Amino acid sequence: MTNETGYRLIGRPTPRVDGRAKVTGAAAYAADHHPEGLAYASLVKSTIARGRITSIDTRKAEAVPGVLAVITPQNRPKIFTVKSDFRSARGVGEERPPLEDLEVYFFGQDVAVVVAASHEAARQGAQAVAVSYQAAPAETSLEAALPKAYEPAEVGYGPPVIERKEEGVASVEAAWQASEVRLEAEYRTPFEHHNPMEPHATVALWQGDRLTVYEPSQWMVGCRNTLADFFGLPAEKVQVLSPFVGGGFGCKAAVWHHTVLAALAARVVGRPVKLVLAREQMWSSVGHRPATIQKIWLGARKDGALQAIRHHTVNSTASLQEFAEPTGHRSSNVAYRCPNVEIRHQLVRLNVGPPTWMRAPGEAPGSFALESALDELAHRLQMDPIAVRLANYAEQDPSSGRPWTAKALKEAYAVGAAKFEWEARKTQPGAYKSGDWWLGLGMATALYPGYRSPSSARVRLLADGTAVVSSATHDLGTGMYTLMAQVAAEELGLPLARVRAELGDSSLPPAAIAGGSMSTASVLPAVVAAARSALANLASLAVADPASPLAGLPPAELLARDGKLASRSDASKAESFTAIFARLGRAAVEATESAAPGPESRELATASFGAHFVAVRVHRHTLEVRVNAALSVINAGRILNPTTARSQIQGGVIWGIGMALMEESHLDPATGRFTTADLGAYHVPVNLDVPRIEVEFVGEPDTQFNPLGARGIGEIGITGLAAAIANAVFNATGRRVRELPLTPDRLLASPVLA
Repeated sequence: MTNETGYRLIGRPTPRVDGRAKVTGAAAYAADHHPEGLAYASLVKSTIARGRITSIDTRKAEAVPGVLAVITPQNRPKIFTVKSDFRSARGVGEERPPLEDLEVYFFGQDVAVVVAASHEAARQGAQAVAVSYQAAPAETSLEAALPKAYEPAEVGYGPPVIERKEEGVASVEAAWQASEVRLEAEYRTPFEHHNPMEPHATVALWQGDRLTVYEPSQWMVGCRNTLADFFGLPAEKVQVLSPFVGGGFGCKAAVWHHTVLAALAARVVGRPVKLVLAREQMWSSVGHRPATIQKIWLGARKDGALQAIRHHTVNSTASLQEFAEPTGHRSSNVAYRCPNVEIRHQLVRLNVGPPTWMRAPGEAPGSFALESALDELAHRLQMDPIAVRLANYAEQDPSSGRPWTAKALKEAYAVGAAKFEWEARKTQPGAYKSGDWWLGLGMATALYPGYRSPSSARVRLLADGTAVVSSATHDLGTGMYTLMAQVAAEELGLPLARVRAELGDSSLPPAAIAGGSMSTASVLPAVVAAARSALANLASLAVADPASPLAGLPPAELLARDGKLASRSDASKAESFTAIFARLGRAAVEATESAAPGPESRELATASFGAHFVAVRVHRHTLEVRVNAALSVINAGRILNPTTARSQIQGGVIWGIGMALMEESHLDPATGRFTTADLGAYHVPVNLDVPRIEVEFVGEPDTQFNPLGARGIGEIGITGLAAAIANAVFNATGRRVRELPLTPDRLLASPVLA
């Protein structure tokens, strides 16, 4: 039971169905909810990076009018320890329970929470809590702690060391030493913080032993299960509501301490509680991208063919918790054909809060190192950077040897080069000048894995001729409301305006995490399956009804079109959904279906690919860098909605501009505090920093990956972009900057290689 052949809605540029609600303020985010009797909570944060609390004096806080409770490690009710387990949908940002004891492991650690009848009273009470400490020496410098680097048990669900070498080769290093052309370089990326427009906020309320939480979440099912474990509840007694999320980028995928403390505070005071993090508190409370030091050795023949890649990484992690940013694993391990590859990864423990996923974790910093190194190799070989990449084009996944489900990277290179007039580019750095500005062009490859996870959806056909499609998935501004409605309307043969999407509620059919660029590829196949089952159920009712013009027809003979079921072979035999429902006296017909990866996930490899091209100008006196133009050519399978897809890529490119030129969290080694803890000191791109960004899509639908042929696009827009800018800066100036961001001081200190 399907609709008529050919897509009418899928692939059409379509405005967001939730757009009006957002621009008019009708969309309610987590902090917009105000249950009756609402109280407010405010956190007390540690002011040392390592040590022990010797006393907590709460008397002045308790004397503040309106304060209802002060919860400390000394009076905190029992909660349970929870470990992250993604196979059972549990995700914890910081696995040590909040307010567990008097030990302090990083600056900004939660040491108390004050609950009051008003937000102002809660903040005043938090400021009145007096905490004394016995400080201990803290590890606050990645550089100083490098001698303590160690290999973790795993990196990105794989081993910390990967080695592939040709038969007869003693080692990858030996293959590198024997190469005709050798490159050795070190690249560094800083701490970065997510800074979504919407701060983290939680509204928690108890009704007996049932917990309801309003939370900006990228994984409601995981949040529900994790909170249930923290409080010793069955999962069905917890509901997480997250219909709108004002950006996440990874930091809203796990359950952090403030969410648990909001629920705990609500239980203690017997009232709903709202806890909203201040912008400064987000620097210590909800993770960050760790700093990395990456060393790359490339060995090649004179024709550009790689003979050896060695990619060694050290990244910072927390003193109590491991987090590996799989840079080499997600770049040098998979991007190019090379017979000898060695990937090594180590961690360094620092007294900082736990790092977490940040848009393209591993791929974003890893691609900066690899794509910069390839550009350096191209310059040394006096080859075009695209030619070097084509010389090492991987027709199958280098890490597994499996064929790609679909790959159109060569087409991306060709389209981008033609549109950007790449052939006219002068290879000699500094060849372009305009007044006081040097001009340069750069490019880099974009790559991001194709992920799918089991997900479910429900479709309800209603008697009024409308439909509702539901799934416990998420919309972080990515367009999921629109895509769900488009796909369901396509399958049901209904106008888009007659289909409503429901999401953002953990009680709906479970869906995958909104991370790893997997929501589209995971949820929408389930929507297709549920829509087809709902139509099949309606068709079965219609053909079994003697009064229907469809009576006696095989259900498979029917198609859905314009709100009707009709015979494929006899157009006169048709009946509207509303007529079928009216005669049967039914209010609705529904179906719930699931979709999951099949054997292809074990037999084939999937990724999205692309090529970024940028033009920059660099002021020859101040060394200020500006991006003049950006073009991204992306191969991501079928593009379901070019409007929302283009927006996703443009957002990734903007973030890549920030990563390349300005984003950096400074960790003060004396205090262990991030000193850039506001949007005045932590710079992100604004309108004047962002040029016109062009996006082109190439390639065919990837139907070996999923029935819709669509892959995720949330993260590929950032991968490789920082390297493309660094490569363009080199083309403009001859200066090779190997540490992000590319600020004027780093540009001044960088070697002139031209």
